[in-house]
Amino acid sequence: MATGVQKATAGSSDKLSEALSLLYRTVLELIRTQASLSDVLVCLCDLMEQQFPGVICSVLLLDSSGGRLRLGAAPSLPQEYNACVEGLRIGPDAGSCGTAAYRKKQVIVADIATDPLWNGARQLALAHGLKACWSTPIFARAGAVLGTFAVYCREPRSPHSDHLPFLECASHLAGIAIEQEQAEAELHAAETRYRALVEHLPAITYIAEVGVLGRWHFVSPQIYSILGFSPEEWIDSSANWINCIHPEDRERALAAEKRFWEIGGNYRAEYRMIARDGRVLWFRDDATYLRTGDPQKPLMQGVLYDITENRQLEEQLRQSHKMEAIGQLAGGVAHDFNNLLMIVQGHNERLLSQLQATDPAYEDAAAVQAAVKRATSLTRQLLAFSRKQVLQPTALDMNQVIGELGKMLHRVIGEHIEVTLITSPSLWCVRADQSQMEQVLLNLALNARDAMPQGGRLTLAARNAEVEETQAEKQGPRPGKYVVLEVSDNGTGMEAETQKHIFEPFFSTKEPGKGTGLGLASVYGVVKQSGGWVSFRSQLGCGTTFTIHLPAVCEAPPRATNEPAPIMRTQGSETILLVEDEEEIRSLVTQYLQRIGYTVLPAKNGHEALEITRHYDDPIHLLVSDVVMPQMGGHELAQHLRLLRPQAKVLFTSGYPEHASLTEKSAGQNVVLLQKPFLLTALAGKMRELLDAGGPSPI
Repeated sequence: MATGVQKATAGSSDKLSEALSLLYRTVLELIRTQASLSDVLVCLCDLMEQQFPGVICSVLLLDSSGGRLRLGAAPSLPQEYNACVEGLRIGPDAGSCGTAAYRKKQVIVADIATDPLWNGARQLALAHGLKACWSTPIFARAGAVLGTFAVYCREPRSPHSDHLPFLECASHLAGIAIEQEQAEAELHAAETRYRALVEHLPAITYIAEVGVLGRWHFVSPQIYSILGFSPEEWIDSSANWINCIHPEDRERALAAEKRFWEIGGNYRAEYRMIARDGRVLWFRDDATYLRTGDPQKPLMQGVLYDITENRQLEEQLRQSHKMEAIGQLAGGVAHDFNNLLMIVQGHNERLLSQLQATDPAYEDAAAVQAAVKRATSLTRQLLAFSRKQVLQPTALDMNQVIGELGKMLHRVIGEHIEVTLITSPSLWCVRADQSQMEQVLLNLALNARDAMPQGGRLTLAARNAEVEETQAEKQGPRPGKYVVLEVSDNGTGMEAETQKHIFEPFFSTKEPGKGTGLGLASVYGVVKQSGGWVSFRSQLGCGTTFTIHLPAVCEAPPRATNEPAPIMRTQGSETILLVEDEEEIRSLVTQYLQRIGYTVLPAKNGHEALEITRHYDDPIHLLVSDVVMPQMGGHELAQHLRLLRPQAKVLFTSGYPEHASLTEKSAGQNVVLLQKPFLLTALAGKMRELLDAGGPSPI
């Protein structure tokens, strides 16, 4: 039979177990129902105080720095005391709570009045009737200190055996509540960051069921600014996605989704979508599977990136490479063709010089000469497009160029078109070849005429413009000062497909025989070779405007002179070193120059020319050399020759300069460059100019 003491002990143990069970059930239910941390901690304090009348409980939380305690809950402590405890720094002698958090173990102070741990706050505690304090650290599951659970008494005392399991239980439950609160706060912060990221990405994020008509569960707000649909509208109909994809791209998008469904991995496709306002935009669609509990309705989570600008830049780059390749081809063809024309023209010129105007063959020879001129014009347009023609840039006032051109436009484009010239009184100067710029404007005016068969309005305008850093396009004019030329018409305009090809040589929308397709190609080449940029805007039924940016220069145009041109001399007796790799041209020019009195030393290449120079004892007065030759070009030959014959003059001839930079360098130093095909009399005239001028030619 149990004794009375044993019965009393057993009864006390049952009550303690029941009280602990109540504590666990009550607090865990609050945590499960997501009560606030403050409510959970207050409940802990209240239950402890109810179980042990006369004690006062407090929960302090360690702040994010890990160095100070802040108030979590203390419903029965005076507010003045709580205010003083807020922000308590932890340390080895910081009262019961500060020391417990610092030491990471329970601290029992039975008498605040005498314990050295309370030296810094003793008077505060005693003033509020607090005589003892037992503090237990609150730990996270990983072992970090989260705060302290403290019990105050109004008389000096130590805890008895019933207090200790309650302290342990209360601190454990407080740890669970604090960690859950922190996890929820971190989750909320992560969600906030994710939402901010999703809503500020320059892309559309989404979650949708796999399948062409799979239901969309989420789409980010950017869908409104990009495609013009609100998220609610988009989600409302599963057909929105496939209906907005460009008809030509639907098969590609669906094929990618089929592979995604059958093989797995990632979904990736690029396709166009039509926005609500009709804009056609390119997208890259990247998605992956999103695991769910329903295998019958798999979800995909993805991002729609607007890559329209990238696609446009890629297209510009492809177009630029294509134009460059065509330009190389065109330049090469023009070079070879010019050599052939040179041979035809040279022989025909010799025939003409031997025929009388009454001779029956004279008319045939004159027709050949006219055909050579037309062919020369075509090759020069090819060279203009490929930017390999010889330009003679000077400072130009484009007001004057437009004004002079305007005087003849009515005769060229007809009276049915109204012409308006808009000039600027303080227009900056540009550095360009005047005849080529006139040809550029004339080509654009003729194109405008053809776009207005029933009549219309043509406007040529010039103005100053400064392009800022922020305005400069990636493929357009660099920042700086420009003279802007605009040629506008209100004609038929161009559809998108035509606009893609207008600068390509031989592309033409005109009927066969009505155009060469080189007009706009040569405009493009001349402007680019002059350091400028040409662009356009056009719309069917609303006309076309071409805009040319030419870099402004701080030069004044040369003054016009009324002095008559001097009579050109051709004959001479000097020694000419003639270097030409085309045998027929070399033979033709040699015979002609010998006939008009010169001594000619012909060479087929640069090395042979230098050998002749080393073994020729008499003076060599002039080098006439082709620019582009195998092994050693004309410019390199001229530099070697300068060391051997420093007084020799230099005249270059060319089907085209191999590099535009060579042309610009030569032209900038006033070296004479004679473009093939040339008249033999023109060659003789240029030679005579150089030979009669003082000093050696610059190279």
